[in-house]
Amino acid sequence: MNKNIRLRKLILAGSVAVLALIYIVQVIAGSRSSVKDFVIDKTFDTIEISSSENGSVNLKRYGDFWKVNDEEADSAKAKAISDSLISIKTLSVISKSSGEDALERYGFTDSQKITVKVSDNGKEYLNLEIGKDAANGQQNYIRVNGKSEIYLASGALRQKCSVKADELKKPAEAPKTEETPDADTPAPEVAPSV
Repeated sequence: MNKNIRLRKLILAGSVAVLALIYIVQVIAGSRSSVKDFVIDKTFDTIEISSSENGSVNLKRYGDFWKVNDEEADSAKAKAISDSLISIKTLSVISKSSGEDALERYGFTDSQKITVKVSDNGKEYLNLEIGKDAANGQQNYIRVNGKSEIYLASGALRQKCSVKADELKKPAEAPKTEETPDADTPAPEVAPSV
């Protein structure tokens, strides 16, 4: 009877050890998630966007004031692009291959991709390649900092960065005409009728 109790205790201890080992392996494997956030936690003053479709766009920040290709930019549009690049959330790694078939499939050929570089005083913080839209249009395929991994990212980055310099320029004020009263001009007085 004593041998049966020892054998049971030995089997029970062995089972606990195996379960503990399985738990440790799962914890380690779970910490290697393919989901990443690419965050720029420093201030930056330059965003360079280029694509074969829209050409080159150079956004430069001067405090809250932006210039696009050395002309005054629409600050709201420039800020929207800037805000979308501060934190990029990826959902998964789609491919670890940089082969031609993967580049074609996910939109990273020279004629398809949009390249975005974010820097401050010449120091580059982010080199982003944006490929095709995913099925729902709110997600894109991206590659970051020259690595071969292709990520699925949320945030409609392609839509936000697919811009021409002219689209980012501050709109010109409408010229005043004689029909349009000037805000500084008092309204004409009307004599009361008798």
